[in-house]
Amino acid sequence: MEKQLRMDVHTHSRFSPDGVDDPSKMARQAANIGLSVWTLTDHCEANDPDKDSYRARCRDSFRAAEELQSCGEFSGLTILKGIELGQAMQDTAFADEILNAHAYDFVIGSLHNSANRDDFWCADYSDPALDLPQMLLEYYTEMLAMVRHNRLDVLGHLTYPLRYITGEHGISVDMAPYGDLIDEILKTLIQNGKGIEINTSGLRQKLGLTMPHKPYLMRYRELGGEIITVGSDAHCTGDMGKGVIEAYALLKECGFSYAAYFAARKPHFITL
Repeated sequence: MEKQLRMDVHTHSRFSPDGVDDPSKMARQAANIGLSVWTLTDHCEANDPDKDSYRARCRDSFRAAEELQSCGEFSGLTILKGIELGQAMQDTAFADEILNAHAYDFVIGSLHNSANRDDFWCADYSDPALDLPQMLLEYYTEMLAMVRHNRLDVLGHLTYPLRYITGEHGISVDMAPYGDLIDEILKTLIQNGKGIEINTSGLRQKLGLTMPHKPYLMRYRELGGEIITVGSDAHCTGDMGKGVIEAYALLKECGFSYAAYFAARKPHFITL
């Protein structure tokens, strides 16, 4: 795989609550592993009650990426300013405030839990009262509302619940009941000129699949989708770039000719 295809546009620094490393260390790692494009996309969870904490995190992450862009140390690396904006529909005013405050290159819209539900990573799957079909119905219903809100560039990890339901807890899920909803999500993104990501973190976790995996990528293409980014979702430098080569191969298997990255909120396409 040629160097120009080595892009990682979903990564987290210490400015994310679950991130580890300083952005400067991440930039050096990006250069060391031969990335040509790296985007810093620290978390902002719109539903978190501690708004001031996220205001400060977003400010500091944006400034760090901006400084790295202009420092002159990374001549062979395109550094971009991004954000992973979670649960935007649960506080649209705050989500809009953050997006209006900073001139981001790239916005990943993600959903980790639907309103009044726990994140899938901490749900109690041993509870017999847990209604997984209802949780998933609520999840994809809110996701559809989020993409209709249309403040994102790509939709992050479409199949995020499977990382925990199936990957961590070994519970089989029939996704067929949500097929129409997912189709509507993908159609809305396509109509709005937005995209999806291949999140490669599932490859290094128990799930063993990208998020989303091949059937959903094929369906996106069947519906006319063209904009796909690739990101490791790394929360430390050691995971940066992991799985991106496999993701580009998967894109080609699915019939895609291009991968994308975003600068100034516009997609730029690289031939596979």
